[in-house]
Amino acid sequence: MTFDNLWEREEQQALQQRLRQEYPRWQRARRMRRTAVASVAVLLVAGFSIFNSQFSIPKSYDSVACNRSGIAASHWASEAGRILTIETL
Repeated sequence: MTFDNLWEREEQQALQQRLRQEYPRWQRARRMRRTAVASVAVLLVAGFSIFNSQFSIPKSYDSVACNRSGIAASHWASEAGRILTIETL
């Protein structure tokens, strides 16, 4: 064997030993990154669905209830519409 061949073999053995020592750490870090990315994805999907479900619930009023029997329901409906329009402006 020549000196160059012996040198290359020793370099390869040193590199193989270093890779064997560092592989478990690399695997653990890779697993942690995957877990973190999956957790963030689940949180984003859950947050997005909760956020959208709040706006998809219809908020319509089919009737108006009042303790005063002498006033028509249409009056209270128009009054509520006026108040809500004033507050949003």
